[in-house]
Amino acid sequence: MSELPPLIARVQHGGPTAEAFSGLDFSVNANPYGPNPVLLRALREAEHAHYPDPTYRAVRGRLAEWHGVAPREVALAVGASDLLHRIVRAFVPPGSTLLSVHAPFGELARAAALNRAEVCVVPPENLLDEIRPGVALVYVGHPHNPTGHRHSERELEALAAACQRAGALLVVDEAYAPFVPACRVPRGPSVVRVLSPGKAHGLVGARPAYALAAPETVERLDNLAPAWHVPAGTAAALAALPEAGAFLTETLPRVREDAEALAAALRPLGPVRHHGTPYLTLEVGNAVTVASRVLDCGVKVRDCASYGLPERVRVSTRSPQENARLVETLGAVLEARHG
Repeated sequence: MSELPPLIARVQHGGPTAEAFSGLDFSVNANPYGPNPVLLRALREAEHAHYPDPTYRAVRGRLAEWHGVAPREVALAVGASDLLHRIVRAFVPPGSTLLSVHAPFGELARAAALNRAEVCVVPPENLLDEIRPGVALVYVGHPHNPTGHRHSERELEALAAACQRAGALLVVDEAYAPFVPACRVPRGPSVVRVLSPGKAHGLVGARPAYALAAPETVERLDNLAPAWHVPAGTAAALAALPEAGAFLTETLPRVREDAEALAAALRPLGPVRHHGTPYLTLEVGNAVTVASRVLDCGVKVRDCASYGLPERVRVSTRSPQENARLVETLGAVLEARHG
């Protein structure tokens, strides 16, 4: 029995829970102006009655042409969580080390724990010095959730080179990259780009995701996927991505403006950290307590205790009217605590 993976409780990442909630949810980092009608139409028009092509040849071809890579360099998935679990199983053996710039996405940490690997959280200024033999994987959020930290193109190139020298894999999680100014991610045998476009397109429930990586890496990821692992609707949404950009051009500037306005409105309540993403963090003291009291008022925020930031809550912008409700509710809760 000792060879079985350990039983590890799941950590809530924000969004829906088992308990019914009908209030305003600021814990989900997604485009509030979605869903993208182009992707929604593709999802609804997909043929769900039959098995999809088990190789997903057409979908891979569309995404490969769009990104200027070969179809063999595209791995499909249902959500970034699926990809991260497979990456760890394929490339992070038990007893090895996974480095993460700031706290990793919770599912990556869980995947590492299931594989009995060690997760080491390091600040960005120390990362290059820590990439040495014995490190199997380096994870960077680009930008990171919830801090918003981003690496420059030069920094990413240096990380990719260091990983290649050490025999490690560099995983660049681009879930929130569409929300910030573009930054080229290097290609190479040591780099895996993880893309989950549902966030930017406001279609998180369909769980579209894919990775761009070297053919040998994609082959190992596909080896760990069951047959027909991507439903027909999700596959159709992925194939429609190259034609879905107009929605982003129209809505993402509005998301940025709304997030900046929300950050400004929250600053009188406490220190705010915001770096252009739809989400930001606010220092509130005991974040778990504040999140619970705000929830009692019909507003959900994400406490950042699991990210190692127990004094901060994370919120993601919604409509201006809903944002005003958030500011009012947080203000009342914090005033009552200090009163």
